[in-house]
Amino acid sequence: MNLYVNNNRNRVREIIVSLTFYFLFIFLLLSTVMDIYSQEVQYYLELIHRDNQKILLSIKVLPKEIFYLEYTNSRDLNPVIDVFQVEENGYFYLLEERFPYYGVGQEYHSSKDIYFEEGMVVVKLNKKIKRLPLRVAYTVPQILKIRDEEYLLNHFAEGGEPLDIQIVKRGG
Repeated sequence: MNLYVNNNRNRVREIIVSLTFYFLFIFLLLSTVMDIYSQEVQYYLELIHRDNQKILLSIKVLPKEIFYLEYTNSRDLNPVIDVFQVEENGYFYLLEERFPYYGVGQEYHSSKDIYFEEGMVVVKLNKKIKRLPLRVAYTVPQILKIRDEEYLLNHFAEGGEPLDIQIVKRGG
């Protein structure tokens, strides 16, 4: 009977040691996977106050994702829609600008791809941008739109204050 008890104890020890190594292996495997996942490149659209570099808004975005800046040309009160696209390299592109009629400062050149669509002048631009500097308007709304969300810029800063829009790459 003593031999039977000793064999059972040895067997229990083997099982405990095996389970310990098994759980240790699983833990190390999960740690490695989580470390790799945390190093995955992620992109954020950020609204930054230029004077103090404070991040006022940070939204996770995907490469090729589209966002918009809608505002009113303060001189002609002409509504303008700028269409941007996020790129993988931390840049973004101003793909096009839309407005109902030409006003002061509106993009025009005979070499540009310009057409009319649904009552709007569409100017194809494809300008590469690292940081878009702008000032919060005193009299007209400026709206940053991404997905189904809208962000009114004067909720983040007072009229006349300088802001920047940029794409930030993290991880990798």
